[in-house]
Parts: sequence; C-alpha cells; structure tokens
Amino acid sequence: MAASLLGLAFSLPYAIIFSTFTALPTLAAKLNAKPLPSRFDQAPNPDQEPMPPSLWHNRRADYRDVQKSQKEEEEKRQKEEKEKQEKAKQAQVQAVKDVQQQAINANNQAVALGKAGRFADAIVQHEKACKIDPSSQEFKINLSAAYCMYGDQRLKAGDASGAAHLYRKSLVVLSNNALAGNKLSQAIKKLGMDPTLADNRIGLGDQLAAGGDLAGATLEYTLAMQLEPGAKTYTKMGDISVRYGQVQNALSWYRQATVKNPNYGPAHRGAGFAYMMLKDYTQAASSLRKAVIADPDDRASGQALVEIWRKQVASQPTLAENHLGLGTALQLSGDLDGAEAEYMKVEQLDRSNPQIGPARNSLVKARKHKEADKHREAAETFFSQGLKREALSELAQAAMMEPNNARYQFQLGEYLEAAGDYQNALAAYRKSVLIDPRNEEGARRMRELVGQLNKDQQHQQHHQNHQQQQQNSRPPEQAPPQRIQLARPQEEQPSPVAVNTNYKGVESSPYAGNFRTHDESPTREVEKRDIIEKTTETAPTQAASTANNSAVSAGIHPVLKQAAELEQRGDFNGAVEALKAALPDNLSNPEFHHRIGMDLVNLGQTSEAISELRIASALDPANRIFADDLARVLKIHQKSLSSNGAGEGR
Repeated sequence: MAASLLGLAFSLPYAIIFSTFTALPTLAAKLNAKPLPSRFDQAPNPDQEPMPPSLWHNRRADYRDVQKSQKEEEEKRQKEEKEKQEKAKQAQVQAVKDVQQQAINANNQAVALGKAGRFADAIVQHEKACKIDPSSQEFKINLSAAYCMYGDQRLKAGDASGAAHLYRKSLVVLSNNALAGNKLSQAIKKLGMDPTLADNRIGLGDQLAAGGDLAGATLEYTLAMQLEPGAKTYTKMGDISVRYGQVQNALSWYRQATVKNPNYGPAHRGAGFAYMMLKDYTQAASSLRKAVIADPDDRASGQALVEIWRKQVASQPTLAENHLGLGTALQLSGDLDGAEAEYMKVEQLDRSNPQIGPARNSLVKARKHKEADKHREAAETFFSQGLKREALSELAQAAMMEPNNARYQFQLGEYLEAAGDYQNALAAYRKSVLIDPRNEEGARRMRELVGQLNKDQQHQQHHQNHQQQQQNSRPPEQAPPQRIQLARPQEEQPSPVAVNTNYKGVESSPYAGNFRTHDESPTREVEKRDIIEKTTETAPTQAASTANNSAVSAGIHPVLKQAAELEQRGDFNGAVEALKAALPDNLSNPEFHHRIGMDLVNLGQTSEAISELRIASALDPANRIFADDLARVLKIHQKSLSSNGAGEGR
C-alpha cells in the first residue's frame, strides 16, 4: 500500500509537466519588450532620503562619455588654433603691406626731393627705401641715380674728390651703372690722375682702405684688376677680403697672385698671415719664408716666421729640426748671429744632421751679402749727395763681392749712365739682363741707351758733314772762325735723385736721366744742339735772334728752347725759373707744366713736381709720356717717404 502511494507521488508531477508542455504553443522571446519597472522610474519623493555621497563620488565615468568629452575638447582646440593662425597670417600680410607702403612713400618722397635739387635729403630717403625693401631693383636704380646726380652737382662746384666719392657709392649700389663709371673717370682726371692706369687705381684704393671706406676700396681694386689683372691687383683683392673677414676668399686671391708671379712677396706674405688666422702654422711658415726670400726687407714676415719657429722650439726643445728651422728663419730675417747660435745647437743635438753643412755655407754667403749691401747703401748715400765718384767706387766694390747680383749690375749701369759713361753703362745693363732674363727694366734701359748713342753718332756725323760743306764753300783766303767747344765736366752733370733699387720695376726710383723732361724726338734734339752750337759760334744777340727764329719756324715755344739749353748745362734751377716766368701766359699748355715738373724732379723737389705733372696729365690725358712720368714720380715720392719713416714699409 505504501509502495503504491509512493509511486503515485512520483508519477503525478511528470504527468502534470508533460500535459503542460503539450497543451501550450511555443512562443519567441520579444527583445524589444519594455523593461520591468524599477524603483528609480518612480517620481522623486521629496520625503525620500537621497543617496549618500559615499555611494557615488568615487564612481568612475563611463569610457564612452570620456571619449566623447575628449573629442569635443580636441575639436574646440583645433578650431581655436586655426582661427589664431588665420589672424596671425592676416596680421603678417597687413604688416608687409604697411612696410612696403612705407618704402614706396620714402621712395616717392626722395624722387620729389631730387627734382627739387635737394640730393642729400633725397639720398637719405632712397637709402631708407632700400633698407626697408632690399630686394627692390627699382629702389636701387633710383638710389644709384641720386648718388650720380649729386656727384654731378659736386663736380660742377669744383669738388672733384667729393664727386668721385659719390660716383663710387653709385657704383657700389648698382655695379652696372655705366654713367657713374664714366663720371668717376672724369672726376679722377680732374684730380690730375690717369684713370686708365692700374697703379693710380690701386693708390686710390689704398687711401680709401686707410680711411675705412672698404666698399670704395674694393671698387677701386676691382677696376684696377680689370685694367691690369696681375699679381699686385690680386693681392690687393686678397687684402680687402681679409678686412671683411673672408679669409678663405683671401687665400684664393693670394693663390691667383702667386700663379701670376711666383716671386711676388706681398702675395706670399698675405697668404702667410691668412694661414696664421686659420691656425695652419705649417702652411703659414712656408708662405712667410717665400715672402722673406722674395723681399728681404719685409720685416713683418720675418718676425712672424721667427715667432712660429720659436713656438716650435718651445714645444720640443730637444728636436734638432726645430732649431734648424729657427736658425733659417733668423738668417732670412737678418739676424745672422742668432742663426749661428741655433746652428750650433743643431750640431750639439745631432752632429750627423745632413742639413747643417748647407746651412753653414748659406750663412757664410749671407754674411758676405750683408757686407756687400753695406757698400751699396753707402753708394746710394754718396750718390744722393752728388758724390758720384765715391758712389761708383762703393758700388763697384759691392759688384766685385757679388758679381752675379743682377741688382748691383743694374744699379751700376744707372750710376755710369748718370756720369756720362754710356758704353760701360750699356755693358752693366747687358750683364744684369744676362743674370736675370726677366729684367725688363734693364732691357728697356739698354734700348733707350742704344737709341741715344745712335742719335749722338748720327748728329756727330751730320755736324761733321755740315762743317765740311761750310769749309768747301768758303773762299781759300777766309779762315774759319775759332769755334768754342763746350765741354760738360763731371761737376756739371744734373743733380741726381733717388736711384732705382728694384730693377724689376716694382718700386721704380730712377735717376734723373730716366725721365724725359721734353720731347726727345730726333728733330727736336738736332734743333736743340744746332741752337747751342750757333750760340757758341756767334755773338749773344745774334744767337738769341737765331734761336728765336728757329723756334718760330719749327713751331716750338722759345721759352722751351731756352729751358732745353739750361737743362743741357745742368742748370735746372734756371730752367724752372724761366718756365715759371712764362707760365702765366701758357697756363693751358701741358708741355710747360710737364717740363717744370721734370726739372723739379731733377732738383729733388718731388712734392712740387707731382702737382705740376698732375696738371699736365689733366690738360692732356691722352699723352702716355705724361702719365708714365707721373706714375714714376709718385713711386719715387712714396719710396722717399718710406725710407724716411713717414710711410709704411713694403
């Protein structure tokens, strides 16, 4: 009974469940059904207690809310940044427009001032416009034109120097301003110089560089280089590059100069100092050594070379090569005793050094040359005082000590020519050229001397033929008049001036006979000698009449004839006085100014001579003789200043 009841109890639930599933249909779940209500959906109850902060203040925000917030902030920041950049760009554009407008206003104001003739004020405004807008070519053209017009104004007022300064500024602003270049040449002519001579341009550049006008100096050096692209002009370009701090560019110029002339000392000196600025002491020592060899009087290079080797000896005092280098530097700079002391140290450190023998032999030759040079200096002193015989004796002794010295032979030729010994002078010039085939100055002197000797022979032959014709035409009973022979003793030779000590023409300081004080054409030479001969054969009044008639017939001024006679007798003072007396009536005659200048040179008054020669060159710029003589006298004057300590040494 119990078992049946238990079975009924277990079977009844199964029957109910089975009957339920079989009676009800199958339904799908509705995902969009409204959620079950919660207590938070109910209307707030003011009487209900709020949630305490301990349940919500540490709650972290949902990551989606955080991302959304960050995105909104980034978009806002980018928008603000874009607006800020746009405003800055607009402000910059406006600022540029304002600046350009300022430049335009300044340029327009300058043009108005220029039309009114106020060029100084106009230049200030043009410079302001160019400073505001340096890229404007129109502003540069206007500024260059203003400088040029202001220069014209100063030139008309007689200020040639100020006009030249303004023309240079015009060319600095606009280098292709051909009008300014032509005007600059005119201003230089007004100053009494030939603008087509490179030496004149270099001299102007040196003056401007000394005054701090580097732009003007660069312009003059550039123009000089265009006229004569040689070692001297390249060296000047290197020097001005150093002044600007462009050391590498300066080295490039110095290299070009040494290619043009490997023996040009200033180029090696400039390169040596440039290498020292770059701390390349090996190259510096090499260049300075070449500079001292090319010019033994270059004390700056010698001192720098010695200083470099002293530092080497101080760093390694036991190295024989350093002492040998120092000894060589001392020998080149003229300190022979110091060089001998260093050579002794080399022998102590390294007796088997193969270079000590040649160094010793070189030192012996240097001492011999120094002794010979003393005789040369004594000869120059005697010659400057008019003691020609003593000068020749001293210079001959120097030439005997160093017979293969081209400089001594050239100078000996000058002294012999000044003394009237033309044959021996010609031999000395020839020997100097044979020793140094590049001695162009010696060859030129030979050519001039040979030409002079040929003219003298022709004149002598002509005179002998003339006398023979007179004797043949004279009756037998008429005896020829006694002819007075005018001898020119040694004491009546023209007073010498400074003598050339550089036969290569770098520093030309020739004796008086090197300059042509008048036209030396054959016609004028024959006429001059005929006048002198007629003067000696006839009475003074008849001679004066004959000379004046000859002068008028030949178209030559009588005063120039008179000056020629005085110059033949060596009376340069009388020639100057005669020419100056006639100068008021011949102010526009360049021959008078040139003759006065050359006679003053023979008197040693180079400063006054330069003024007269500049006037002659200005009156006749196309005359190359005037220009060459002016250039030579300028070199003589510069050398005399250097020798007296008034200027810089080379």
